[in-house]
Amino acid sequence: MNSFLKLSLILSLAFILPYACTQPTGNTSDSNTKMDQPISGDKIVYIDIDTLLNKYELYLDKKAALEEQSKAAEKSLSGKIEAFQRKMAKFQQEIANIQQNAASYAPVELKKLEEKYAQQQMNLAKEEESLMKQRDNAAMDLESKLQETQKDLQNKIDEYLEKVAETKGYDYVLMKGVGGSVMFGRKALDITQETLRELNEQYANSNKKDTQKQNTSDK
Repeated sequence: MNSFLKLSLILSLAFILPYACTQPTGNTSDSNTKMDQPISGDKIVYIDIDTLLNKYELYLDKKAALEEQSKAAEKSLSGKIEAFQRKMAKFQQEIANIQQNAASYAPVELKKLEEKYAQQQMNLAKEEESLMKQRDNAAMDLESKLQETQKDLQNKIDEYLEKVAETKGYDYVLMKGVGGSVMFGRKALDITQETLRELNEQYANSNKKDTQKQNTSDK
């Protein structure tokens, strides 16, 4: 019942970015120029998305937070599921004992036992349904936060690449790695490290501002 909480869901944060990671700048009005076919003279650079994500502090912190939430949800549900399974096993054993000794019960007594265990069975079915809903809700919550994290990461990277492309006159910023369009690129065209440095600096500054706001509000 708790397979949905496997960490593969969380580790899928190493996602294939859903954009081509191309950031054209300058004049794009020529409809005969295809974005996936850069013309001679275009200024092209690339980033290694695998390296970027593995060292991007925002990604690492978000990933750790989601993993902790996954473990907490799994622990909470596991305890409830184990308790339910023990209750179900006891119920089944009691039913088996009654069936084995049915001849020793009076008809009226058997009728009462039948009604009693029919009600217990209904209660167990409701409890199982409740556990299933809790499982599904926890899975949906994790999935929602995963999507939010992916969107946040994508926006942060997009915004930076658009800004740096505008500043440095890059026509295309391509992606190397999982889902990328670059098989090989000269190291001179690789802007991964400077991108990583800037993104981590932005994240650190954002954390400082949040801490300062929190300290101010606590006074």
